[in-house]
Amino acid sequence: MPLKTNTMNNYLSIDIGTTCCKCQLFDENGDILKYISKEYSFKEIQGDNYIDIVKIKDNVLSMIYEVSKEYKISSICISSLGESFVLLDENDDIVFYPMLYTDPRGDKEAKEFISLLGEEYIFNVTGLIPQAMFSLCKLMYIKNNYPDSYKKGNKAFQVCDYIGYVLTGERVIDYSLASRTCGFDIKKLQYDEKIFDSLNIDSDIFSKPMPTGTIVGNIKDDIKKLLNIDYDIKLVLGSQDQVLNAVGSFCLKPGDATDGIGTVECITPVFDFKSDDIQMAKEGYPIVPFLNTGMYCTYICNYASNSITNWFKNELAHKYKDNKDDFFDYIEDKMNDSIDDIYCLPYFAGSCIPYQDLNAKGAFIGLTTFTSDAQLYKAVIESLAMEMRFEVENGNKFGIKVSKLIATGGGSLSKKRLQLKADIENVKVETLVSQEGGLCGGAIIQAVALGQFNNYEDACKCFVKIKDTYIPSYDKHIKYEDKYNKYLKMYKNIKNIFEGE
Repeated sequence: MPLKTNTMNNYLSIDIGTTCCKCQLFDENGDILKYISKEYSFKEIQGDNYIDIVKIKDNVLSMIYEVSKEYKISSICISSLGESFVLLDENDDIVFYPMLYTDPRGDKEAKEFISLLGEEYIFNVTGLIPQAMFSLCKLMYIKNNYPDSYKKGNKAFQVCDYIGYVLTGERVIDYSLASRTCGFDIKKLQYDEKIFDSLNIDSDIFSKPMPTGTIVGNIKDDIKKLLNIDYDIKLVLGSQDQVLNAVGSFCLKPGDATDGIGTVECITPVFDFKSDDIQMAKEGYPIVPFLNTGMYCTYICNYASNSITNWFKNELAHKYKDNKDDFFDYIEDKMNDSIDDIYCLPYFAGSCIPYQDLNAKGAFIGLTTFTSDAQLYKAVIESLAMEMRFEVENGNKFGIKVSKLIATGGGSLSKKRLQLKADIENVKVETLVSQEGGLCGGAIIQAVALGQFNNYEDACKCFVKIKDTYIPSYDKHIKYEDKYNKYLKMYKNIKNIFEGE
């Protein structure tokens, strides 16, 4: 079949998550020409779950092949989850698969890391405090517990730079992902040799840090041959998924924030300073380099979001949808405008910011025999909005401000949920024509790198298309204040119940 050609560049954006990867092909007008999504499972090794990096590689190559059968691709940009890395030997064979960032292995090593250099030094350099999730802590774990694998390993790749290496043979990582090693100086934009020397680890094991949007090079000839491509395709250096989600949501200046409402929820605000207050990191607000702009962003997360609504749908409602096409249409159609005295604490996967309590428990309070399924569900989505409001307001003391939210991800499809979010959080919420903000961000990065635009702002004006706007109701916000203040008391009261057992 002949390619659907045009005289414009076609930008292929690829986003890689823990269990799903997806891509969109954009033309220079920001129109979407092709969308593909592929899911995969964890790889189990001796009872532990790992990211199946081989399956990811195969799926990415398959998606590029499927797109290239129909359209000519000018360039590719990849975004991915951070922290998790694959360890390769000198022959590029895998010696250790990527551990999940939620895997507690590395916790002992994080404490050892802190004892060597102290929290203050590490935070002032990296904007982080060592935790088990970060690449260096996981690498220390491998060194301590799998010394043979560690000795064989001479390259550690996070997912984004690994796929880039497969495609081009170049070892390059952007600043935001490099910072997730917990060994990257976010002011000097280079690895901190004092950290690596203290851990007796060579920083060259990680890829070379470069600015987001760098043209890494062309796809290798052997990959082109494998995919039956007979022209050059450039790889433009991508970033961590949350950074590109912000770019694809036109969040480029202080106060702008994107709100990715997926399995977890993550608000990514942009700011123009590096805080010296270590309490910021202790409460879970990382400081991450934002593009090559001299600005930063942070990740304000709730570990459970759509995972709770899907749990409610599957386990409590047993997918019942009456005569509707979709459960959420059914349940939201039953919701009324009343503010009921029913509360939910959404810590079904533990608490993130600011309590950092993985043992925290979720709860429903205020139920009676008259409580309906719709009231319970409404309490869930109210609690998700209240939690994000609490985390953002708590971040105000560190100078983090949110003046508007761009909602992306599956949760952005619910009009009632977003209006509740606007009312409770007292912030304007906008949605995009495409809910895939990160993929749009990848196209914007490519459009600037290939010279279509001189800067990200001009590119965003072309690519970012606002769909709906939700304005907070002052009256509703005031009415929710009492419920919100009661919500703030739930965590400590419920924690006391379990600690008293």
